[in-house]
Amino acid sequence: MKKPVKLGIIGTGVGASLALQGISMFSSEGLVEVVAVTSRSEERAKMFSKKWNIKSSYTDYREMLEKADIDAVSIHTPHYLHYPMTIDALKAGKHVLVDKPIAVNLKEADEMIKEAEKRGLNLGVIFPSRFDPTVRKVKEAAESGRLGKLILGEAIVKWYRDRDYYAKSSWRGRWATEGGGALINQAIHTIDLLRWVMGPVDRLWAQIDTVGHEIEVEDLAVATLRFENGALGVIEGGTALYPGLPARFEIHGVKGTVIMEGGVLRRWSVEGEEEIVEEGVKEGLKSWARPEVVPAANHGALIKDFAESILEGRKPYVDGVQGRASLEIIRAIYKSAQTGEVVHFPVKE
Repeated sequence: MKKPVKLGIIGTGVGASLALQGISMFSSEGLVEVVAVTSRSEERAKMFSKKWNIKSSYTDYREMLEKADIDAVSIHTPHYLHYPMTIDALKAGKHVLVDKPIAVNLKEADEMIKEAEKRGLNLGVIFPSRFDPTVRKVKEAAESGRLGKLILGEAIVKWYRDRDYYAKSSWRGRWATEGGGALINQAIHTIDLLRWVMGPVDRLWAQIDTVGHEIEVEDLAVATLRFENGALGVIEGGTALYPGLPARFEIHGVKGTVIMEGGVLRRWSVEGEEEIVEEGVKEGLKSWARPEVVPAANHGALIKDFAESILEGRKPYVDGVQGRASLEIIRAIYKSAQTGEVVHFPVKE
């Protein structure tokens, strides 16, 4: 396939705006051309297309799949729509980049992965934190053995969302449409990094609760994990923790500790290396309060890789299988909380 990859955008919310901001950061390379956008609101579709200089706008994504000259779609819609939209796009012969979570359950995720493989198309999942330069240094330090044997990993996301956050969006706060709460929507990025660095999970035990909102799903959750490599893990996630704190990601090995907070490196204490300790509040990712102000650089790097994967005939760096891994942990937490029992991997649904 010749560049540019012609892309259609489905959805016009915060995720779609981040995608366009990211694409603008490498626009001079001519890898991607956004040629169409879809929103159920004709007004929003036209406003979005005008803002980002997109040729065509639609109110039905199926019409876009049929009529627009596109090679791929980028899906930024409520969670429950990820599965049907992805399947329809793949059947129409389009590569798919879908926002997190890949789906609301593992059965849907597996069908999406299978459909992409059957048709020889790429399925990518938007986990931009994997492209963060500091996160990649942490990953490299763990893989190279500089931290020694890994013994503990922590993903702590103590955020706050007011009641209007759920009240203004009918799909949020419901099992059928959001697929869960604080874990599947907010904490999933940090959970994905935990799984990426620490490796596969062997088993976990968890509890969830709803303490600050009138919703079906969890706004508070805790889980303890045992990874296949023998290390322990902790996950804490919530949207009821006023006023909201920076997400915290910790990796501990017998030879070192690395701590990130709010997307900023706070501590690098590795045997034989210069120590880095940052005290006080620093500017980092402000998504614990305002998701729309997340820097778009990592989104740009992810979308660039997705486009290059299509042009080079390879899988994207974060493919469907990778995107499924974090969802499996979250589904295991929900299962453990429901049954009160330890859940072993792989998780069956």
